Amino acid sequence: MGLIVQKFGGTSVKSAENRKAVLGHILRAKEKGYDVVVVVSAMGRMGDPYATDTLIELLKAQGDKVCPKTQDLIMSCGEIISACVMASYLEAQGIKAEAVTGFQAGIVTTEDFGNADIIKVDPEPITEKLREGKVVVVAGFQGRTEKNDITTLGRGGSDTTAVVLGGYLKADFVEIYTDVPGIAVTDPRVVPEALFIPQISYEEVISMAENGAKVIHPRAVIAAKKFNLQVRVKSTFDESDGTLVGPEASDLIVSGISITKGITMAKYEGEKAFTNDDITKLQRLSKDKTIYDDDARQKVILIDEADKDAAKSLAKELNAQVAFFDNMSKVSAVYENTINSNIIDEKITSSLCNDEVQLIAKKVLTNYNAYIVEGNNAEKSVRAIYKAFFS
Repeated sequence: MGLIVQKFGGTSVKSAENRKAVLGHILRAKEKGYDVVVVVSAMGRMGDPYATDTLIELLKAQGDKVCPKTQDLIMSCGEIISACVMASYLEAQGIKAEAVTGFQAGIVTTEDFGNADIIKVDPEPITEKLREGKVVVVAGFQGRTEKNDITTLGRGGSDTTAVVLGGYLKADFVEIYTDVPGIAVTDPRVVPEALFIPQISYEEVISMAENGAKVIHPRAVIAAKKFNLQVRVKSTFDESDGTLVGPEASDLIVSGISITKGITMAKYEGEKAFTNDDITKLQRLSKDKTIYDDDARQKVILIDEADKDAAKSLAKELNAQVAFFDNMSKVSAVYENTINSNIIDEKITSSLCNDEVQLIAKKVLTNYNAYIVEGNNAEKSVRAIYKAFFS
């Protein structure tokens, strides 16, 4: 008998109607003869009673300083509630099920509270319950340290939970259910006609996620690649095939167009050419570890607003001047590394020029190009690039 791990996000489990849709996917997997492990996120989003952000606010209301270990403890509660509700719902429908926490599921992590990495998983606790004929519902986003402290895995943690469990349990594949029918080339809220991609490589999805696309978290995809585990991203609310993430690349020239908004650009000008050591220091401060070249004496990096003081200190150290430009956006175009990046760049630069978008800085790399534009030109830039390759 095969095994599937199915992950459902907070929207999928927040209401009785949505849980009915989840039930349909579990039943179809069971009818095909699969054992099923379900991983769930916290119910709902900011403002909903059991959403992770809502739970954090309970602690912040008690004072400014929150202990990271305590915060992880309360943050883990949202997923535990979801797991209990989902398992009880399945039982009410006549399906044997049991809810378990991440730590009961054998997930051991580092001690980096709020952003822990999974070190290992003991598959036996889940395997034992599967042998009893149960659907095992695991609270995502969490684990425990070697000292038995509760930890959370950071953004996208439930995706990572599902994929890593799939790897250790030797699952046939992992299904990640969302409220959209797969991975689109770009955000459909920006480009309503955006194409949903049937198949895409691990590398393409990692680049998309690292450049701001709200798809699977990079750590989850890196784990999938490590375990050679195929992942299908699907909608909870229909039966379409979604997007298969695996070793095979998409057949698109540009497979992803993403935006990172609200960033600050720091432009450094030196009295002499920057040395390799100088560039290494700039990369450490850079939000995306990228140097946007203008010339030997001028370098551009992206930083968070909170890093301005550090950027000023670095300018003094490098004997350089630094100027800040707020409310900038980075628009990235992802492609396979077998494609000529300069040809992609020429087409994108031309399309931005034709749509009268001022290009502030850019970087051409082997598997994606990044373009810095003013914040109010972000969506316009995405539409221009999409039109250039998909019209």
